[in-house]
Amino acid sequence: MLAMISYVVMIGLLLSAAALVAEHAARQRGTPRRWIWMTAIVASLLIPLIIPNVTVRMPDLVRPADTRESIALRDMTSVHVPVALLDLGMPDTAAKQPGFDVFFHRLWLGISLAMLIGLAISGGLLFARKRRWAQGHLGDTPVLIAPDVGPAVVGLLRPRIVIPAWLLHEPADRQQSVLAHEQSHLDARDPQTLTLALCLLVVMPWNLPLWWQLRRLRRAIEVDCDARVLRSGRDMAQYCETLIQVGQNQSRYIGAVAAMSESGSFLEQRIKIMLCKPGKRARLSALAMIAASIGMAAFAAQVTPPGADDASAKHEVSVSPTVLTRYAGFYRFGPYAVMTVKLDGSQLEAQLTGQAFLPIYPSSDTAFFYKAVNAHMNFVVPAQGLVTAMEFYQNGHHTSAPRIDAATAQRIQNALEKRISAQQPYPNSEQMLQVLLADNPDASQLSPALAQAMREQRPRTEAFFGKLGPVTSHQFIGVNPRGWDKYLVQHANGTEQVSFVLDDDGTIVGALRQP
Repeated sequence: MLAMISYVVMIGLLLSAAALVAEHAARQRGTPRRWIWMTAIVASLLIPLIIPNVTVRMPDLVRPADTRESIALRDMTSVHVPVALLDLGMPDTAAKQPGFDVFFHRLWLGISLAMLIGLAISGGLLFARKRRWAQGHLGDTPVLIAPDVGPAVVGLLRPRIVIPAWLLHEPADRQQSVLAHEQSHLDARDPQTLTLALCLLVVMPWNLPLWWQLRRLRRAIEVDCDARVLRSGRDMAQYCETLIQVGQNQSRYIGAVAAMSESGSFLEQRIKIMLCKPGKRARLSALAMIAASIGMAAFAAQVTPPGADDASAKHEVSVSPTVLTRYAGFYRFGPYAVMTVKLDGSQLEAQLTGQAFLPIYPSSDTAFFYKAVNAHMNFVVPAQGLVTAMEFYQNGHHTSAPRIDAATAQRIQNALEKRISAQQPYPNSEQMLQVLLADNPDASQLSPALAQAMREQRPRTEAFFGKLGPVTSHQFIGVNPRGWDKYLVQHANGTEQVSFVLDDDGTIVGALRQP
């Protein structure tokens, strides 16, 4: 989930940059810009939804004979972001992921519901205030007259212009400038555009780039409205004076509405934009910025979603339920870890101890892969036809997991629960800790697989742990949810946490050192 959140935010940032460049190009050419930001908001939601999940069928006329009928869009991406960047470099993610996923989805739902409730309350309060406002006319235009609100357009189904009472005492030309501005909002359906953008934001409220895009959209709506008013024949000097007057009589906040009244700094920017004239090379500059914007948007669409590396190398095939049924069972991954495989309808699913069930997809009769994570597995089926083991591959590491019966799987689960409940270290836990702190991959207490992993990681770990300096003390802090002993180790220049698990014969088969 952390990797997917990072991917979504990255897409939002790239599209925000593309929209910002496109907005500058629109300014050079004098074209509307609000649709640029509306497109950015929609694309920031759709690209992370479509690219990882959608498969398209290739027409027979353009599909070579040796290619698949259907191609997943994620397989067509070409910008592979390092996994360490997407998962924020957080260690032990696999162990924490299910709990974090549940928490994040609940938080996501809670924030979205809170926003919906907030929007509903805001709309109700605005409706109640509208009923207290007087109805009148400004010239021939029906308006609502409020003591301290406006000029603005309020309402969604039947939007109305609301003006502040002070405007009634202004000269007629200034009143007409205000009316022209707000009527332009109505004609362009700006209130509906802004409401749609707010509703889209409710879908993914944690995506910070979306909030910035919404802010830019609100400003673009006002700048476009200014341009339409001036194109209708309004005098620029008189119109700018009206903006200054509106800025000096700030309206009370009434929510996200299309309003002539904005902050003083933004009103100043709007006046500068209106007074700015395109330079001699404006057209060439605009074309260059358009090309750059399109390039950044295309780059965003080509970023490979997390978990796609392994899936892109595998192509799903059809396997009969009879074959799938024989893979259902239990596979021992370690002293306290079991992979449970079950068949749900025609979908095979796998679950490692402490994690959630995830679907796995066949690339052959015996090979399967995940779409949610970068991992795949092969079931070992000797000539007799009985499955004896699972060969599991993830992030360059290989685990051979023998098949076990349900009783053995239950004994492993009971042993794990007992260790977690007791919170007691292994009898020789202190000695094993010293073996790991020595960082010697040739130590006899290490399993061959762990020793090989230490050798591969040593160029990176030596420099890091060297900076921590010598060990000064250590403290056992409990048994983690995976049944591993966990220590807090104090060094001269910092601390680290060391976790490890022993096999039945006392060999260290798993270890994790993290700052």
